[in-house]
Amino acid sequence: MDKTRAAVFGLRVGHATTGDVWKAACEDIVEDLGVFRASVWMFEDGQDRLICRTIFDAGERTHRSGQTLTRADHPDYFRAITNNARLVVPDALNHPATKGFASDYFKQAGVRSLLDVILMHDTAPFGVLCCEQSGAIRDWSAADMAYLQSLAMLLGTMLPASEPSP
Repeated sequence: MDKTRAAVFGLRVGHATTGDVWKAACEDIVEDLGVFRASVWMFEDGQDRLICRTIFDAGERTHRSGQTLTRADHPDYFRAITNNARLVVPDALNHPATKGFASDYFKQAGVRSLLDVILMHDTAPFGVLCCEQSGAIRDWSAADMAYLQSLAMLLGTMLPASEPSP
């Protein structure tokens, strides 16, 4: 979490942007958990739409943003993440909450396993922190879950929901 902590400090003293914090968090996730991709998504339209603020690909070492997911297109995922605040999905292609992504996203991107947690400020959800694993199914460990939850708590505490995101 070193990059994230440094970026949060930079944000507080005016040397970094919210976008820098999101990028640092994704890079930390990829490096610390050994996943192939990590992303930060923000809720819009209540909780009916998620907008990708950044997705970091470990192989390409690049960030992208702008993708949109809607509750209308993926109701099972939205219901699961908003009701449970965390999704632990070893087999993303067949899990009831994520199988809707299988044909148009997971198979194309090679995603096999997913670990997502809600980002909250106080008691208000404002986004989702996502880890994606390619190749073989990954049975997420308690340490993986604790790491991602700790990072989400840091981001939620340091970055209020009203903070603008580039």
